[in-house]
Amino acid sequence: MGMKDKKKSYIQGAESIVIHNNNVLLGMQKQKRWYTLQNEEQAAIIKTIGGKVEDVDEKNTKKTIIREFFEEVKGIEKKNLIINNNPVFTKSIQMNQINPYESETKLRMNADFYVLEIINTNSILPNDLPALLEIPIKEFIKIQFTHQITLHSVEKYLIRNSRYSIKFPKYCAFMIPDEVKEYLKNMTND
Repeated sequence: MGMKDKKKSYIQGAESIVIHNNNVLLGMQKQKRWYTLQNEEQAAIIKTIGGKVEDVDEKNTKKTIIREFFEEVKGIEKKNLIINNNPVFTKSIQMNQINPYESETKLRMNADFYVLEIINTNSILPNDLPALLEIPIKEFIKIQFTHQITLHSVEKYLIRNSRYSIKFPKYCAFMIPDEVKEYLKNMTND
C-alpha cells in the first residue's frame, strides 16, 4: 500500500461522551451514510458525537469536539457545556471491528475521547443529523455494541429531526468502543 492509500484509510478524529440529565447523547449518521442490507432494508449507525479533525480545528481535538457538537446538536449554548481539558482516553479504532456493516473496510481512526457535560436541562434537538438518542446511562451500559438491532427497540430514546421527512431505517447498530461503556460504568460506581 502506498503512502497515498495509507492516508485515505486513516482519520485523526475526536469523539465526545456527551452527558445530559444523566443520559448519554448519541447521534444517528446522516442518511447518505446509511447502509443497504442484503434484504434491501436500510440500516444506520448510532455513534458518539464527533468526527474528523478538520483544518479549521488547527489540530486541536477539543476544538473539533465543540465544532462537531454544534454541527450535530442545537438548542444548547456554549456557556452550558463543560468539557475536559484533556481527553479521558485515546483510542485507535479499526472501523471493521466496531461497525458490523463495514467488515471489508481498512479505515482506521485515532480518536481522542472527551467527556462533554451539558449543564442545561432544556430539551436538545438534532441539527444536521436525522436523529439523536438520549439514553439513561444505566440503560446505555447494558446495550450490546456491534450487534445489529431494530431501531424500534430504541425508539423511545429517539429525538427526530423535524426537518427530515424521511422514513427511518429498520435497523441500526451502535458504533462505540467498549472503553466508553467502561468509563460510564466507573463514573456511575463513584
